[in-house]
Amino acid sequence: MARGTDTNSIAKPDSGAAAPKPRRKGSVAPKSIRGRIVAGVLLIIPLAVTAILIRYIYQAALSVGVWLVYWVSKAIFFAFRLQGSVPPIDPDEAGWKQISVAIGLTILMLYLLGSLGTNVVGRRIIDLAESLVERIPFVDIIYGAIKRMVQALSGAGNPDEEEKRVVLVNFPDAAMRAIAFMTNEIVDVNSGQRYATVYVPTTPNPTSGYMEIVPIEQVTETDLTMEQALSMILSGGATAPPEIRLSKRPPGKSDRRPTPPKDEKP
Repeated sequence: MARGTDTNSIAKPDSGAAAPKPRRKGSVAPKSIRGRIVAGVLLIIPLAVTAILIRYIYQAALSVGVWLVYWVSKAIFFAFRLQGSVPPIDPDEAGWKQISVAIGLTILMLYLLGSLGTNVVGRRIIDLAESLVERIPFVDIIYGAIKRMVQALSGAGNPDEEEKRVVLVNFPDAAMRAIAFMTNEIVDVNSGQRYATVYVPTTPNPTSGYMEIVPIEQVTETDLTMEQALSMILSGGATAPPEIRLSKRPPGKSDRRPTPPKDEKP
């Protein structure tokens, strides 16, 4: 009796080389001692910088707060004619109760100043104080420049233009783009050409940078907010959004006519 042919024993045609075995995905963690140390340093840097900034803000608030506690205590002693004297508080030796009161008074002072600046009467008081400060030589230059820069970057003077203050400019080369904060516009009275004054911050310290005057048509507007732009600068671009919307500024010619020169008197 003939034995049936085993279908499993039929040789299949060779389709070529055997398929390679899939490789196991190795761990992305560094294996060398130096690599792990570098990974630890990169992990601790954001935490350390955040802790340093928080400590700086805490020390500044505490320094102002102990001064407020001292003068508020003196005012209470004087108003109620209490006996005794108020000793000054040393921030390094202050207890947790004094620290809590000092920081609380600092937050309350900032809140009251913000409320004062948002009403008509408070605005007039602040304007009067600023007019007195601006009469002091050399101080008026520093105060005025810092005030205008803060207003320009925050958009406090014109909230509608806040989203247009984060721009791109050709810096440091024509083929490169850099994030900049548009602070002002100026016009050449002879040609009517419009220019933009922009501040180009550096990474990772945005408090240092360059002030550039560029033609307005070379400024590219973005839809980035101030928070997004600062986050990109501090992180070296790691927190950049996947998409942004760019648009060119209007042409550089201004509708304002040049001011004719005044006739000289004979």
